[in-house]
Amino acid sequence: MCLSSSSSRLCALLLPALWACGADKSDLPPRHVLLISLDTLRADHCGFGGYGPDTTPFMDNLAERGVVFTQHFANSNCTLPSHASMLTGLWMPSHGVIPQSTGDEEITPIAPGVLTLAESFKRAGYETQAITSHPIWLNQAHGFDQGFDSFETSWRSAETTIDEYFARLDATPPEKSFTFLHFFDIHSDSGSEAPCLPYESSPELVAEFAGASPEGFTGCHPIRPDLCASKYLEALSWTRKPLPPGYLDFLMGLYDAGIRKLDGDLERLFKGLDQRGLLDETLIVITADHGEAFSEHLTLLHSGHHDEDARVPLLIVPPARWQIPPRRLNSATQSTDLAPTLLELCGLEPVGQTQSLARAVMLGEEPAPAPILFQGHILIDADESSAYKYIRISDEVPPVFFDRSADPGETHNLMVDEAFQRESAQRLERIGHQLDRIIGECEQIRAALGGGQDGAGELSEAERAQLLNLGYLGEEP
Repeated sequence: MCLSSSSSRLCALLLPALWACGADKSDLPPRHVLLISLDTLRADHCGFGGYGPDTTPFMDNLAERGVVFTQHFANSNCTLPSHASMLTGLWMPSHGVIPQSTGDEEITPIAPGVLTLAESFKRAGYETQAITSHPIWLNQAHGFDQGFDSFETSWRSAETTIDEYFARLDATPPEKSFTFLHFFDIHSDSGSEAPCLPYESSPELVAEFAGASPEGFTGCHPIRPDLCASKYLEALSWTRKPLPPGYLDFLMGLYDAGIRKLDGDLERLFKGLDQRGLLDETLIVITADHGEAFSEHLTLLHSGHHDEDARVPLLIVPPARWQIPPRRLNSATQSTDLAPTLLELCGLEPVGQTQSLARAVMLGEEPAPAPILFQGHILIDADESSAYKYIRISDEVPPVFFDRSADPGETHNLMVDEAFQRESAQRLERIGHQLDRIIGECEQIRAALGGGQDGAGELSEAERAQLLNLGYLGEEP
């Protein structure tokens, strides 16, 4: 069931592997595709990502029968452009959705000429639906409804999202479907009065993972009591000072408790799919739009570019009837790879500007090395010397360079070393040219797709206030 010439080449390799596992030759592609985004989940706080505390027992079980990509990166630290990349296969400068730094800029939606993942599935006869939990970022105004037959967005819990998904599924069971579910439960909260925990779950899970509140902790700023929860964490990031004793461990425990709570919600989701006999026919992807920092580089929340913000889980669970053996693949991958991967696994024409991971899923082949563009000015890649991260904000700001092979924690900016600059001048020039080439290609794509300010809008005062409470917009207190 290969529906395009480019897919035919892949199918010629993949279908015999499926047949050998006993798949039905008459209906190999999955009837249902479920893309799940767990907002703010960093990879190294999952058990299947090597974390010690038991935050993800259910997802760990899934990982034992799925495909785990251990070095997977989001393409932005902001919910808005990160999900745009996930759903289009395009880097941020290509799809045109930009993060808001102050909330005063006009909002640019997904470029009108973009062929989204949902549109591709819809054209192939799939019913398409999305339920998101961030109505200010993931909404119709930004073009996220493009290609979806049904698109719902509001501030909602995982329980509400799952209930609504099953209600729709039971009311009109689709023959084929593509569904995007976005869960916001792990994200820091927007409370306004003490006592207020920056991350919420349940008292039992808070006790298990975080313990008792440290002395003096209220969840609000000691001098500015109006700054609570996310706004309190943002204020701490601005000061870049060490937290009082016990505070950091408590905050991480609260975050972990939230992960454990959502892991339990996912277990209910999968049990419901199993009860409806859908796991044999559903291709499921679990990932995140960005991580969360806990002072690894003196910041909190997710305004940075290091691995605590950028590296997220990617777990692909193929239909049970495919009988794909569990795999762990260690090559670097990125969110833009998801759209071409899902389409190609369904025998459809891929979209986007980065590679499909279909061969990795089906045959266990490590993905080819490829550059990763984070935001629109950070290059994560490797050359004959080492893996590296190259950051170039503007011509007025000196670039930053991390050797990720020798310094995986990215603690030492080599550009402060004059000897390194002299010895690596040609290498740095090549890397700079590569970043120029990528950005140039993105700008050409965006122009061809009709990207620009047409259709741009502004945040309302109410929307701006909600985002400020969640630690967005980057305003210094």
